[in-house]
Amino acid sequence: MPAMERAMKLHILGCAGGIGGRERLTTCLRVDEDVLLDVGTGIADLDIDALVRIDHVFLTHSHLDHVAGLAFLVDAVQGKRQGAITVHATPKVIDILKKHVFNWAIWPDFAAIPDHENPVLRWQPIAHGAAVALGERLITAWPVNHTVGSSAYWVRGSRDGFLFTGDMCTTPALWPHLANEKLLSKVIVDCSFTNVDRELADKSMHFCPQTLIEEIKVLPVGVDILIYHLKPGQEESIMQELQSDGARRYVAVRRGETFEF
Repeated sequence: MPAMERAMKLHILGCAGGIGGRERLTTCLRVDEDVLLDVGTGIADLDIDALVRIDHVFLTHSHLDHVAGLAFLVDAVQGKRQGAITVHATPKVIDILKKHVFNWAIWPDFAAIPDHENPVLRWQPIAHGAAVALGERLITAWPVNHTVGSSAYWVRGSRDGFLFTGDMCTTPALWPHLANEKLLSKVIVDCSFTNVDRELADKSMHFCPQTLIEEIKVLPVGVDILIYHLKPGQEESIMQELQSDGARRYVAVRRGETFEF
C-alpha cells in the first residue's frame, strides 16, 4: 500500500501590522518545522530547539517588521546546528539586507561566520515565477506591488495549499495565475488600513477593504480569505468594513493558529 500523505502544517507565529494592538508580534509564519515565511518578532515564540530546526526562510520584502527576527535567528543557532540556514528572497531584497543590516555595523555578517566556507546564513536569490521544491512542498514566488523586490509565495503541499501575499497593494497580474489553481484553499492577505485611510494605504502600498474587495473578485468564493497585518487599534473597524462584501467571508488570522493542508 502507498504511504499515507503527510499533511503540511502552517503555524501563525506573528501576524500584527505593528505593536500595541490586539496582536503583539509581527509577521512570521512557520511551515511544518523547517520553513519560515518572513521573520518578524513572531519568531520569539520559538525556543532554541525549534529554532535549530529551521532550514529555510522565504522573505517577502525587506521591511523591518518582516526581517528583524532573522538577525536574532542566525545568532541564536550559530554553533548549534549543521549547515547554513538558506534565506530565499529576490536579489533586490538580498542586496538591501546585506548592505543595511548584515554589514558589521548594524549586525554581523553571518554569511561569513564562522567563515565563508561554513556560514550560518546562506543567501539564495529567487526569481519571480520560480519554484523551490522542498520534499513534497513547492514554494513559488510571484511579484507584488509593495516595496522594491517584494514577493508573494504560493505554497503547495501534496493535498492543497495557500497563498501568502506578504504586504501588498493592487497587483492585477497576480490573481489570474491563481484563480484556476485547484489546490488553492486559503489566501493570507494584507489589509492594513480602514477605508477612511485609503489615501495612506495607497501611498504606503497596502490594501484597505475597498481595494482588497475589488482586487480578489476573480478568486473563487470557496477560497478562504484570511486577513493579516491589521494596524493596531483599527482591527475591528477593518474587519467590519470587509464584512460589507456579501460575496465572501473574511477572517482575521490570529497568533497561535495552526492550519493543515
